Amino acid sequence: MTRFLNAAGYAGILIATLATTPAASAAGEPARSVREGQGVVTHLGANASAVTYWSSGPDGWRVVTTVDTTADAHTDRHAIVRFSASLLPGQSQLISVPAAAGEVAPQLRIRRLADRAADGIEVTQVSAASD
Repeated sequence: MTRFLNAAGYAGILIATLATTPAASAAGEPARSVREGQGVVTHLGANASAVTYWSSGPDGWRVVTTVDTTADAHTDRHAIVRFSASLLPGQSQLISVPAAAGEVAPQLRIRRLADRAADGIEVTQVSAASD
């Protein structure tokens, strides 16, 4: 499930792997188009969620993603990490959250759609098996 919120209203996030990858189609949650200054929350499994937003800048669009994970649903201990990247048109970023042995690791693909701010970015939950 994905939920939208104002980017200024969110504090902090965790991520295990970050890579710059070419855009590709993937199975999983449908892509969500996100406009500048708008935040989108993506649930990455029972114990992880991510908040992503972007703003334009002189070096490209600054995309910020914060991931929050817990070891299990019954703990108050969170691991929170914040990632920031500047994306040019067509570039994407792949964020992966660790999973238990034998489970597929949830991933989040963030892709800049075009050069116009009205096009925004696309946020899609994918699985490691789909890449």
